[in-house]
Amino acid sequence: MGEMSFSGGVYQSLPARAYCDEGIFTQERDMIFKRAWQLVGHATDIPNFGDYVVEDISGVSVIVIRGQDGKIRAFYNVCVHRGHELLNGKGCTKKMTCPYHAWTYDTTGQLRAAPNATAFPGFDKSQYKLRPVRVEMFFGLILVNLDPEARPMADLAQSALSEISDYAPNLASYKRADRTERLAQANWKVVAENFNECYHCAVVHKTLTSGVVDPDQYRTRGFDYGIRHASPARPDSQKSYSYVADPEARTDKFLTWWFFPLFALQVYPGGIVNTYRWKPLGVNRTKIEVDWWLPASEPNDVEREIILQHRTTTFAEDGPIVDSVQRGLESGALGYGALVVDDACSSQSEHPIMAFNEHYQRAMGDTAL
Repeated sequence: MGEMSFSGGVYQSLPARAYCDEGIFTQERDMIFKRAWQLVGHATDIPNFGDYVVEDISGVSVIVIRGQDGKIRAFYNVCVHRGHELLNGKGCTKKMTCPYHAWTYDTTGQLRAAPNATAFPGFDKSQYKLRPVRVEMFFGLILVNLDPEARPMADLAQSALSEISDYAPNLASYKRADRTERLAQANWKVVAENFNECYHCAVVHKTLTSGVVDPDQYRTRGFDYGIRHASPARPDSQKSYSYVADPEARTDKFLTWWFFPLFALQVYPGGIVNTYRWKPLGVNRTKIEVDWWLPASEPNDVEREIILQHRTTTFAEDGPIVDSVQRGLESGALGYGALVVDDACSSQSEHPIMAFNEHYQRAMGDTAL
């Protein structure tokens, strides 16, 4: 598909019912979420043999675990005997033992023991293995996909790879430094659209537009993987911070890559990285998780200030916005919204929502609105 382009004009949004209908949300879970690459963390979250985390992936419990060979694998959190879940939360274990009948698996998913196994004629442990889930490493980030036929992430995001390497060259060794989260009372599409358009930035995000990005040169474009955001960095005399976390990282831009539908990678000038993860919990409930990744797991004073600035400005400012939009969409007063697009596709334009809609319609296929 390459880079998307849109002509200036006034277009229609998705219908209001797309953000409010339980049946549509159920279709999205099957057609979109369960076929998409979803972020579960970073390789440094589970550095040692047996380290694991259990994640809910669109209603499906998934184990992500590091094996004795150092490889990270993912499995459905389901015992192949009778279906009981094996693990919960996070921790470290050299074997996974089902709490129901004590069937025990190694970190490759192979069944290694079952009570009274020698007394069962024809029982062959080698024939029982946990069902795997697709897992890929993406600059150290752990991604999973419930679709075994999904296009590889490195292929999907090909046009973004060199730029990520330039601006976050050591992300694979970064560590989790902090998390900000919120339960939005809004449909995931409301949250995604708000994240991707900057038409509201000058009105709502004054710290971002005065001290981090240049709104006059802020540009967003749709690509195969999702949407790219880019802005020249503010000069040091205007920047809300002056700091470089990684001296090998380029520092001249603020960049974001939003990967349809549920995660984004954002790099502040100086190699300061955060990831956004959206977890649709219901038609009008979306959990938003922002994780900060830095060379050291304990942020220094300047890094804490940058994280706090984001938490108390951009992140906090978007909260009431998306909740209010959801209430408006549920009111019945609006059939369709208007999307305004200028010929330059500037920051004062809603062409990113047009790009979102193209991804959405393509993913929904024949069931699209």
